[in-house]
Amino acid sequence: MSENPRQPKAYDVVLGGQNPPPVDGVVLGGIEGVKRRLATAVSVEQQIAAVAEALKYGEVGTKLIFQILNPESEKMEFTLSSLLGQQALAKVQSHLHSDVPLISAVDVNYNDLQKLLASEKWQDADQETASIMLRVCDRQPQGFLDPSDVEKFPCEDLNTIETLWQKYSNGRFGFVVQTHIWQIVGCTSNPDWEAWCRFGKGVGWFSQGAWRYWNDLKFDLSANVGHLPRGGAFIGWGLGDFWTGCRTLSAVAEKLASCKIA
Repeated sequence: MSENPRQPKAYDVVLGGQNPPPVDGVVLGGIEGVKRRLATAVSVEQQIAAVAEALKYGEVGTKLIFQILNPESEKMEFTLSSLLGQQALAKVQSHLHSDVPLISAVDVNYNDLQKLLASEKWQDADQETASIMLRVCDRQPQGFLDPSDVEKFPCEDLNTIETLWQKYSNGRFGFVVQTHIWQIVGCTSNPDWEAWCRFGKGVGWFSQGAWRYWNDLKFDLSANVGHLPRGGAFIGWGLGDFWTGCRTLSAVAEKLASCKIA
């Protein structure tokens, strides 16, 4: 008996099929198709391809990745953070070829921060950034900023800090890429441990089930996109834990938008 030409083949996308689609195959059905691809991915290559598709759906797709794959292996963590970083970098309009006017609304001198970043002294630059941000808001005794401080932070100073970080890191570091990643993985001002961990994995602060201390960060350009600034050796400019971090990151995202900083 001749083969029925209309009979589905092994890798056709059909409801109820048991074989995962090929790595470069097209999955139909929107987010449901992506969900199925994540659930049926067997090899690492199939998982990576499924993760790339899922991330196109923003927070919904990212949550599916963690719900279905629970990517704890070093290779999957690297892949996930790399893809998140690529998405964030694609949205950044870096000031790479322009002079940076060191403008401050409160007479802060940014020469030292510029010199540190130009010399790729990322660790010292992170400390200097934290110190400046606390000084701008007169919060040195507290050692951190809360969302109300972020809301009142001068746009001129935030733009100077962000532009310096973008320029000297080729767009890899800064608050803009951090907030783009935050918007993909969580973007909630409510305390949310799972969203905070997704963000931590995305920027490389959380790996293999543990949060990295500040001294254990990677202070070079091989670090994850959005890895810096972290906020200095102590609490710094105020990310803290998930109770304060979710609120502060969301406040930073809103402030960047209101200041039209990209």
